[in-house]
Amino acid sequence: MRTRNLGRSGITVGEIGLGTWSLSGDGYGPVTPEEARNTVEAALDEGCTFIETADCYAEGGVERLIGEVLQARGRDKAVVSTRVGVDRSGEVARKRFEPAYITRACEASLKRLQTDHVDALVLHNPGVSTLLRGETWQCLGALKKAGKARLIGASVGSVECGEAAVASGADLLVVPYNLLYAKLLHRLSAAVSGARVALVARSPYGYGVLADTWGASRRFRDEDHRMYRWSAADVARRVRQREGLRPLVKGDIATMRDLALRYVLANGLVSVTVPGARNAEHARQNAFCASSTPYLPEETLASIGQHLAAAGIEA
Repeated sequence: MRTRNLGRSGITVGEIGLGTWSLSGDGYGPVTPEEARNTVEAALDEGCTFIETADCYAEGGVERLIGEVLQARGRDKAVVSTRVGVDRSGEVARKRFEPAYITRACEASLKRLQTDHVDALVLHNPGVSTLLRGETWQCLGALKKAGKARLIGASVGSVECGEAAVASGADLLVVPYNLLYAKLLHRLSAAVSGARVALVARSPYGYGVLADTWGASRRFRDEDHRMYRWSAADVARRVRQREGLRPLVKGDIATMRDLALRYVLANGLVSVTVPGARNAEHARQNAFCASSTPYLPEETLASIGQHLAAAGIEA
């Protein structure tokens, strides 16, 4: 697998990593402990050296799994980025970014991961007000100075949050970026490029629609977040948009999955993309989606804007 630098950090990672929400059971339904472990192992075997997780996934269970795998393989076998700031200790999950909570959350993550440091400590979708107050960033900076985190950053869902994080000194941003939703990264490109911030592209398959395994009639189970996130009309629209891009699947781009990851990696600002996987075979497929270059042929690069516009996708 080809490697890329994490922004200005000097850290090098495989350009395709592993997103682990799908292993938690929280978003897409249950995954057995054996399958979850096999998935992480398979991703590492194929060169996916960047693992993106969060302390709230399976109430810390995913961090514990990663810690166990790396305890056996060696801590240096993966770069681990974990998000903090979602408190699920009560009946209702809530965001918490006060310094005392973030410090406790970091220490708890280190214990579960069986390590003395995380490679990236990331705020889990904070609001602009949190980023502008400064006290949370001071806390992150102190944890970095103490050697608890090599990099600090934020997972963001808006231009305002992304720009505020960069202005505050973030080393790394986690943003959604895929064929169906590219506008956030594109609007942040000047800030990210100017500061040489590491860019982690999450959701490259658009919550599964670009993995191309289901159609417009798909209905999701109660334990699947898409059941509540999308109406039947939303599902149908996303599938129509996907089908509008299918003419781009040709030549050595064998599948829609290939196209989706190649599109993300064709953007030079992306340091690593973190597709999810629910089993070992998914992890292996992800690792080989961009096994040849160029990522996209010149003809595809020249026409992709027209295809996106025709499919009703704002780039």
